[in-house]
Amino acid sequence: MTVEPAHSTSPHDDPALGADTWWHRLWRAPEPFLLDAGKEGELLIARIRVALTLVLLLIPLANLVLAPDERDQHLAGLGVTLVALLLSVVVWAVVHHDRRHAWLPMATAAYDVTLVTVANLSFAYVTDPHVVVNSKVTFDIYFLALGASALRFDVRVALLAGVLAMSQYLVSVLFVWASFPLDVGVAGGMYGVFRWADQVSRLLLLATATVLNVHIVRGIQRQRLLSSADPLTGVYNRRFFDDYVATEMQRVARYGGTMAVAMIDVDHFKQFNDRFGHGVGDIALRHVARTLRLSVRRSDIVARYGGEEFVVLFREAGLQQALDLVERIRQAVQARPHQIADAGAVHTTVSAGVASWPEDGPEVGDLLAAADRRLFVAKEAGRNRVVGPLQQQMAL
Repeated sequence: MTVEPAHSTSPHDDPALGADTWWHRLWRAPEPFLLDAGKEGELLIARIRVALTLVLLLIPLANLVLAPDERDQHLAGLGVTLVALLLSVVVWAVVHHDRRHAWLPMATAAYDVTLVTVANLSFAYVTDPHVVVNSKVTFDIYFLALGASALRFDVRVALLAGVLAMSQYLVSVLFVWASFPLDVGVAGGMYGVFRWADQVSRLLLLATATVLNVHIVRGIQRQRLLSSADPLTGVYNRRFFDDYVATEMQRVARYGGTMAVAMIDVDHFKQFNDRFGHGVGDIALRHVARTLRLSVRRSDIVARYGGEEFVVLFREAGLQQALDLVERIRQAVQARPHQIADAGAVHTTVSAGVASWPEDGPEVGDLLAAADRRLFVAKEAGRNRVVGPLQQQMAL
């Protein structure tokens, strides 16, 4: 680290941060590890969806035996349920095969809500249109679909499911109201009478459930982020990184792909602490951590590995791409000084070692050990540099 005059940087200097509004924060994709956790929830929902449609299939089958005089409507219900079961199995197969598609959570949430709407609207033709607007069973399934959206740990999915449920239900009510004689001979009917006040109440209930879901998901996100974050720098902690990189390696080994890691160390940090004190050293670490976050892709994982050492996981990146990204990190850290009272601007530099899978070994330990060896080579060669396998061979 060297001290020389320079202009300080701040969050306001970053155009992306300056444009951050409440809507951007609400509609922003969650962190990659939350998306992965949501994918596990997606698989659970897919299994429950298949099991639920199997159970629902028993209802029209039983009715065909117990109430043969209403055979036509029971056959129609059986057909709708069979189609729902077939689609649910297809969705389960897609989710089971690859749960990492960015569009999949929104698509399946929309499917769940639409399935409820189609089932509810079918009653207008097979039973009585009043069931559509006064159902005590089918309408409640909307809340199961909305509750399931929280298992995806994505605010956008919870919001989409709620808006879709409200809009589809409103369209269903308007369609039935305009197409069927709801006000003829309905007094005292078994399915109740049609009232607009009841429909407005139902829409308000769906809106309330949507708002609650959004707040629940945001709360879950905050708690999981707090439990996985390093308290000093705000990046992920070592425990989280060790768990995550093991899971990621299992994924690429199973489905194919690439990944790389970089071990990054702040140069001459002990001397910096001795000169300026540990409080200023903490400020320097936070500065480096922030620069790392701004320099990597959103899909990459930055963690503090211990002391002044950081580690970065580059998902879906080969060796050369990772080397280019780490070189960009090195340049960004060197180019972004931070102010220290009575000392001016401090320019920080870092050294890094990069390793990739599967070239550097089949296990997580092999990958991290290779990156650590190359970090040592970078330090021995004079620091402020990035070392990969080729540079390591040249140094040796």
